[in-house]
Amino acid sequence: MAMRNRNRLDHYVPQGYLQGFIGPSGNGRLSVFDKQKGSWFESGTPGVGAIKGFYDYSEGSESDQTADDAFGALETTFPKLRRELLGSGFANWNKRLGTLLRFAQMLRARSLLFREQALSRNRNLPFLRIEEILAPQPGESGTRIRYSRHVPSEAELLNKTITDMRTEIASGAAWMSDLHWCLRTTSNVEDPFVTCDGPVITEGRARQVADALRDRETLVFFPLCWQACLVGSPAKFDVESGALALDDMKKLRALYLKSANRFVFSPRRI
Repeated sequence: MAMRNRNRLDHYVPQGYLQGFIGPSGNGRLSVFDKQKGSWFESGTPGVGAIKGFYDYSEGSESDQTADDAFGALETTFPKLRRELLGSGFANWNKRLGTLLRFAQMLRARSLLFREQALSRNRNLPFLRIEEILAPQPGESGTRIRYSRHVPSEAELLNKTITDMRTEIASGAAWMSDLHWCLRTTSNVEDPFVTCDGPVITEGRARQVADALRDRETLVFFPLCWQACLVGSPAKFDVESGALALDDMKKLRALYLKSANRFVFSPRRI
């Protein structure tokens, strides 16, 4: 399958997601904190959270699917669902939880952090090159394969990483489905939820996902928009939905500032 539309500006944070963090002022712009420069700027969604050719397979490669194919359905569904939830005051949000978690998993898999971690894992894998497939000899069942050790190029490692991303997205909500979830909300744009270039954040003592799923102190955060945030944990919540306390909101914003790779997105400068 020929790779099409190469070298575009690929949004590793989808524009449809970022639109939920535009404030009610009507100017259609986000407030963006650049962690590297230590300063705020204003921007529309097309100009942030994007890298040219970020999801392109290497020149001359062939693939059965592009990143666009992996993203398409959820990118179309989420903004509509967010508007529906806002319109209903987030009533019955838990009935749409499966779709929200699949979208969260997609955001996690397409992030800069996932790319870095997957590349690091792939560099430590053994690679083999198939040299020849031999027909079975009399009395043998199945073919024989002759292979050699292979040192992959950076392009080959990147191609595998993009395929790993697609595989992760195809797994659906995966481990997120094993958590209990609650929804925390705000109606005050002066005290909003924020997000960053790695929107799904885990807080707790455990380093590995398997350990985190057994640790009742683990919390997973996924802001849906400036008005609402999903919170997951292995432990059940006493209250499934409600406003987030002022002190907890400040702590959560500080966590997103600390966890951001570079950018924090907000409806206002905070």
